[in-house]
Amino acid sequence: MLKIEARQMFRSNGLIDDFAVYGAPDDYLQFAKIIKTSILSEKSATLGTNSTINLEIVLSDNESQELFTSLQNESDEYFSMKEWQERKILRIVGSEKILNELHLFLVSLSSRGEGYSYISEYSENYKYSNNSPEWRLHVENT
Repeated sequence: MLKIEARQMFRSNGLIDDFAVYGAPDDYLQFAKIIKTSILSEKSATLGTNSTINLEIVLSDNESQELFTSLQNESDEYFSMKEWQERKILRIVGSEKILNELHLFLVSLSSRGEGYSYISEYSENYKYSNNSPEWRLHVENT
C-alpha cells in the first residue's frame, strides 16, 4: 500500500504543498489500475493509502492539456485554518488522454526498480500544472 508524506514549504509565492510517495512496484501498479478504472467507468475513484491521505482520481470533462493535483477536503471549502490543515484527499484531475498518460507512466515506473521520479515527468506530450504540488514517487523493493 502506498505511503504519502505531505509537507508544507514556504516559497516566495507563499505556502505550498509537496509530497513524497513511497511504495513497492505492485503498489504503483495498483495506483495505475485505479486510474484506468476511473477512465473506463467515467466516475471518480479512490485509492486508500497507508497514511491519512487518500488519492482520488477525477476524470475531467474538458480537454485540458495539463494534469492537475491538489490536497483538498471533501467539499473544497475552508472556513478556518483548522479545516485547511485537515485536508486528507489528494485529488488527481485530468482528461482521458492525460490520465491515460499517467497510467502508462505509473506502469513504467513500477518496472524501473528502486529509485524515484517526479510526477511532473509523467508525459513528454502533456504538462503538469504549475499550480499543482510536486510529488516525488519512490519505488522501493520489498
